[in-house]
Amino acid sequence: RSDPRAQKLSRAFHSISVQKSLLTHEAQGLMQALVNERQRRKRGKALPLEAEEDYHGGAKFWSPRKVNEARDRLLQQGLEQEQLQHQRAEAARLREVKKQEKLQAAQQKRAARAAAQIIRQEEKAHKAADRALRQAACRTQQRLQQAQKTAQRGKRRDLKAATKAGSKKRAAAQPQSGDDASGAAAGPPPSQSRHGRAIKLPAKYR
Repeated sequence: RSDPRAQKLSRAFHSISVQKSLLTHEAQGLMQALVNERQRRKRGKALPLEAEEDYHGGAKFWSPRKVNEARDRLLQQGLEQEQLQHQRAEAARLREVKKQEKLQAAQQKRAARAAAQIIRQEEKAHKAADRALRQAACRTQQRLQQAQKTAQRGKRRDLKAATKAGSKKRAAAQPQSGDDASGAAAGPPPSQSRHGRAIKLPAKYR
């Protein structure tokens, strides 16, 4: 009696062998199809030979001139197709260029807006600084004017005090000067003595 494990291994090997054969056959078929496709592409295109209107089938022989004309038409068709492909490629390139130009223009606009915003912020900061300087200068000028007014008021008070003190001194000295004035107003001494004699004064006292 055979081992069950050996039977399982045998069936597994058989299944793998069958799958391998199928895959190999499929790969060979694909390779042959690829070769046929390549050979078909290598074949020349049919010449665009134009049949006559009264042609109703059967063998047809073409003159060398007709064959050359057909070849020229085929070449012209190829050139037209290449030109069409070139035009399409050029149109695609132009679309890409325009797209890049739009992107670049948008980037330049964003950069210009950012630069303008920076300039506005700098101008705003400069204006604020100038305004602060003017306000500080105005406050300084006001303090100077206030100090000058205070100094002038102090000088006026000192002047008034000095004037008042001078007036008081003059008022205190006025009675003494009055006595001197009364003595001076009494006039010169008499030119005669008490006994009636004439008194001659020196010339400097006359």
